[in-house]
Amino acid sequence: MNEAKTNEELDLKKDNKNDVDFEIIWEGQPSGLWDRFLTVLHLNFTVYQITNDELIVKEGFFRRTTNTLELYTLKDPDLIETIVQRWLGVGNIYLTVDTHSEHETSRKIVLKNIREPEKVRKILRDAIEADVMERKITYFDKV
Repeated sequence: MNEAKTNEELDLKKDNKNDVDFEIIWEGQPSGLWDRFLTVLHLNFTVYQITNDELIVKEGFFRRTTNTLELYTLKDPDLIETIVQRWLGVGNIYLTVDTHSEHETSRKIVLKNIREPEKVRKILRDAIEADVMERKITYFDKV
C-alpha cells in the first residue's frame, strides 16, 4: 500500500513540473456601462491580470489574443477618469512601455474601465517597483 502511495506522489510531481507556477495578484475585466451589459450576457471576453512579474491582457473570443508585458518594462501608471467613469466607479489606467532604445518610441497600454482604479493603480505601481528591485535594475534619466 505504501508503494502505491509513493507511485501516486511521483506521478503528481511529474504532472506539476509541466504546470506554470505564478501567483495572480489582481484580476479584473472592463466594467464600464457597456462592459457591464456584456458581462451580464457573458460576452465580456477581456481579462486583465497582474502577476509578480507580468501584466497579462487577454482579449477576444473567436481569436484569443494574450499580450504579456514584463513589469520591469512598464512605468508611469496614470489614472484618468471621466465624470461618467467616476459615477460608475471605474477609470482607465495608462502605462508607458519603456523600450530602452533611443530609436524606438515608447508605446502606451490602456487598462479600460477598471473597477476601484486607484487601488489597482497602487497594486500595479507596487508590483512594478518590486519587480524592478528584485531584478536590481537602475534607470538613468536623460537630461
